Amino acid sequence: MAQLLLIRRLGRRWLGVLAVAAGYLIVAKLSFQLAGNWVAVLPIWPPAGYSQGIVLQAGAVLAPGITLGSLINTIISPDQTWHWDVVAAVNNTLQPLLGLWLLQRVGFSNSLARIKDVGAFIGLGAVAPATVSATVGVTYFCLLNQLDWANFGSAWFSWWIGNVTGVVVITALMITWRQGMRRFRNFYSPPLIGLWLVILTALSWYLFCDPDRMVHAPYPLEYMPFPIVMWAALRLGPFGAALGTAVVTVIATWGVSQGQGPFLAFLDDPLQAVQPLQAYICVLAFTALILASVVAEREQARQALLEEKEKSEQLLLNILPLPIATRLKQGRNTIADHFAEVTVLFADIVEFTQLSETLSPQELVALLNDVFSQFDHLAERHQLEKIKTIGDAYMAVGGIPYERDDHAQAVAEMALDMQAMAQKFSDRTGQSFRLRIGINTGPVVAGVIGTKKFIYDLWGDTVNTASRMESFGVAEQIQVTETTYNCLKDTYDFDLRGEILVKGKGSMRTYFLRQKSLATVARQR
Repeated sequence: MAQLLLIRRLGRRWLGVLAVAAGYLIVAKLSFQLAGNWVAVLPIWPPAGYSQGIVLQAGAVLAPGITLGSLINTIISPDQTWHWDVVAAVNNTLQPLLGLWLLQRVGFSNSLARIKDVGAFIGLGAVAPATVSATVGVTYFCLLNQLDWANFGSAWFSWWIGNVTGVVVITALMITWRQGMRRFRNFYSPPLIGLWLVILTALSWYLFCDPDRMVHAPYPLEYMPFPIVMWAALRLGPFGAALGTAVVTVIATWGVSQGQGPFLAFLDDPLQAVQPLQAYICVLAFTALILASVVAEREQARQALLEEKEKSEQLLLNILPLPIATRLKQGRNTIADHFAEVTVLFADIVEFTQLSETLSPQELVALLNDVFSQFDHLAERHQLEKIKTIGDAYMAVGGIPYERDDHAQAVAEMALDMQAMAQKFSDRTGQSFRLRIGINTGPVVAGVIGTKKFIYDLWGDTVNTASRMESFGVAEQIQVTETTYNCLKDTYDFDLRGEILVKGKGSMRTYFLRQKSLATVARQR
């Protein structure tokens, strides 16, 4: 089975190598056909861009396909020697591999969405590898006396800039097209993209290929496509910049190959138009890609800022109610509100000290997190406001920050759900887990004090009494004051506990909340 998988993997790899070789051969042949027979040096050498794009997308694993494609291309070309076939194949493979190695050293990303990526792409992916390739190729011809050393500089520059333009145009298009297509589908309709392409193509054809353009409009208009390509860089990102540059480059190259265009207007020798065209292509590509990366980087920064703002907002809302957080952000330093009637709940884990002695610190924190997280879900479900936790005690309130008439009923429902949750927790973990809950109803003052580590808190006798109901309560019971009982007696069942002595309050009549009354349940059904 392992051998079969290995054979399949090797088969797929060599199929990829053959496909890359075929692609290289096709690109090379089409390049010569596009340029025409009279051009001694191509304005742009697409195979260099194709090769660099392949290794940047697939890695070095498909580099043998470039070697094979280049070897076949030189073999079938007339007037070439066998040793040049070998040198050309090695040189054409070395250039993209060198670019890949250099770009990997600096953490390059194919998206070209950062300024540093565009700078690395131009310097390390285009200029540096093309320098090596041009030096090797031109030196070879000079050593074999096929080129005069006196022409080394001009031949080297033509070779070098042809490879540079090939990379910045073709490779940029190859490595950004996937991300660009996703952006097109998500943000722009096909008709808009089509209209942009039609306008850019028509204008470029008029400027570079129309034989009558220089007669009727003998003005330097070759930079008119720049705003259209810049729009693509701004709105469509790096792929839009690369696509616009490629469209203008292909049409301008075709115009020069046919003896048309502004680059031939004041030149006697058409070959002299090649280098101005190459300079034009480089300026257009560099400007568009840099602009697109600046916009993309700003968009990434804006998105990151929005995400961080959202996180901060969520953290703030986890601490404070929304209206209180809003008032604090507006600069309200002191916040204190009086509420005529709310219902306050305190819950405490019975025998928590003994339980904590049997657990490790990590297990204890995990237990409290599990329990209190479930309490938080209950508070959210019943639209109550969690105030704070103090050790193993949990405090919540109904009726703030938004006043509501059913605050006592909501707190009662939460208390019953908390008891049910505690029972389920005991059944699930096998540990004895019991709650003691106290509830009281009355007026409070709510607000935020301090400037550091502040919380939304409650003050008043109502809070103190609710806390006493919990601390003087009974395990697995929900003890309520007579005030709360009067709010709930028509809809819930209670047991009278009687008079109890409460510290700081004296004798108080209290009740145990049992359940929602059967009559109430029947009415709700």
